[in-house]
Amino acid sequence: MTTREPASLPRASLRIAIGAAALAAILALASCAGAARPAAPEGALEPARPEAAAAKPAAPASAEAARVAGLEAASAQLGKGDAAAAAETIGTLAAAQPDRPELRLARAAALVSAGRLEEARAEVAATAAAFPSHAGALTMGARLAVFAGDEKGRRSYLDRALAAAPLDAAVLSAWGDYQLDQKNWPKAEDYYRRALRADPKSADSALGLGRALYRLSRYAESEAQLTAAIALEPASPLAYSDRSRARYQLGMYQESEADLDAAVARAPDGAWLYFDRGRFRFDKNDRAGAEADFDKAIELDPEYFMSYVFRAGIREEAGRDEEALADYRSSIALYPDYWFAYEGAAGAAFRLGLWPEAAAAFQKCFSSSPDRYEYAIAAALALWRSGKPKEASAYAASIAPRVDREKDGIYWNMLRLLQDQRDATGELEQRIQGEKRLDVKAGMLFYLAEYWLCRDKPGLAEKYLGLSEELHRESCLEYRLLKAERRRMAGANG
Repeated sequence: MTTREPASLPRASLRIAIGAAALAAILALASCAGAARPAAPEGALEPARPEAAAAKPAAPASAEAARVAGLEAASAQLGKGDAAAAAETIGTLAAAQPDRPELRLARAAALVSAGRLEEARAEVAATAAAFPSHAGALTMGARLAVFAGDEKGRRSYLDRALAAAPLDAAVLSAWGDYQLDQKNWPKAEDYYRRALRADPKSADSALGLGRALYRLSRYAESEAQLTAAIALEPASPLAYSDRSRARYQLGMYQESEADLDAAVARAPDGAWLYFDRGRFRFDKNDRAGAEADFDKAIELDPEYFMSYVFRAGIREEAGRDEEALADYRSSIALYPDYWFAYEGAAGAAFRLGLWPEAAAAFQKCFSSSPDRYEYAIAAALALWRSGKPKEASAYAASIAPRVDREKDGIYWNMLRLLQDQRDATGELEQRIQGEKRLDVKAGMLFYLAEYWLCRDKPGLAEKYLGLSEELHRESCLEYRLLKAERRRMAGANG
């Protein structure tokens, strides 16, 4: 089985995670309403600090009852998925009690869950300004800066948080997250261990340490640490998802899949979990199960391009080129810089006889990988097949001078053939005959067959298609194109 690396969390999935944190915080606030508060409860947004533990005048019974009722209402609203209503409810409470920053932070988390990121960031910024030493406000500001792609803002919040509360577990854990994102795995490990020394019950720190150990390829330690994280927070889908990866690396495939199932069960709206399980099922050749997971991932988060790429691959393998091409198009629209999707789209369009689209996609592939001359050859042939022989010739002529004739002479010969279009194939055929790289040999035989189709000589095309197919290079792009060409020719002859 192939290595499964952690995937970046799609934005919608991160919003779900922050929404879950908001629900946990509100429940924690509700559970301790009216009680003495020497420290913030586990999972709350406000960390334990000496100034937070200072005695406050008791709120009037009626005001406290209203706060409890409001928090319970907000919790119910979040539980039903109405984060916007929860944010409004908590906002009313926060306005009535401006000395309670945790209420304002809970409102911000609910706003994120509702997709109102900028409002949430403004709420957190205002809270941090009003309470400049409040570690909870500063660490939440850092988290939302990540969500907004604001690395400068994130670092500013983290620096202020460390200065305000250098021994706070949440602050140290946030620094571990930062080092993890910077790919500084040893520093991340150090921060997470310091966070756990400050608070051995910090589930976030245990989870982060498990991730850092995974990145350091210490898989057994990672698995053990993530098991500890699950013990601290059994409802967390993230810990199960991460432990699944560690167990996968340890060869514990059955246990790895069970962890993925557990993660999905705990967060059935988490698109990234279906995507991760889909990759696992893809690796174990459960194509039907993988496609179902990618379907669900796309339903939940239609803006994450990799779900389309994987589903397209499954559909391409099954010969469902129309569906595969639709997925590749979606991926390209979402993330135009991912060149692999262009290869998939080019191949599917070529097989379907959509020559202009195939030509454009192969040209894009070549611009991204200028040492892959087969892309340029396929693009020129697709241009010719689209009824544009002059454009095909001009394109081949623009590429041929770049080729190192000593190293890649066979490609130069093919490009010159497409440029001249005069049937002078003798030198090319000699090079093909002497070519030792079987993938290259099979590819050139296929492209020579395509040349003869462009020259309206199907008999010669059939000959070279047969010679290419006899080499059985099933993993090559040209082999997949060849099969479709054979079917197209059979249909034309039938």
